[in-house]
Amino acid sequence: MLSVIAALFLLLPLSSPFVEATATAASVDDGMRLEVFVDVEGTPTAVLVRGLGAGNLELPPVALADRGEGRWEGIVDVPIVENIRLGFEFIPIQGEALVSDLYTLTDLGVDRAIFAGDPPSRDDDDAEDPPGTPQGRRWGWLGLAAGAAALTLIALWTILGIRRSGDEEEATETASDADLGTSPDVD
Repeated sequence: MLSVIAALFLLLPLSSPFVEATATAASVDDGMRLEVFVDVEGTPTAVLVRGLGAGNLELPPVALADRGEGRWEGIVDVPIVENIRLGFEFIPIQGEALVSDLYTLTDLGVDRAIFAGDPPSRDDDDAEDPPGTPQGRRWGWLGLAAGAAALTLIALWTILGIRRSGDEEEATETASDADLGTSPDVD
């Protein structure tokens, strides 16, 4: 019973004549394959799904198949893997077509992890960031700066250690010369 309720929450309610819609996605070699479902009120001649990619690149419309009782569904192959926006077009027997608002694939229930440009959401704050992400590059620069700082400290420690040992040798020579009653710089 709980799984049925959870599935109902994944349905995106739309404005009339569109009732609700969902989508699933799978990666394929040349992009994504979407399975799109939309419920409509009335008896349209056709229902189309239209997609917009990044930069408002319009993807070719795809006609959905009538499954009866207002349920329309179809498979949409998309040549890109991104969280595109989809809209639905209701084409009636007579009159003007009605177009829904645009919804992202994640709005329609697609898991964000499928998109190449969007890192998957995660609950684990201790997980490492991949090197190619901005967060991963930031950690890389921080590591490089920490390494440079460590090398600088080692160099300073070495230089100060050499100076101290030189000062100690000079102090030892001066003290031994003082014990002998001679002055180190007097001829």
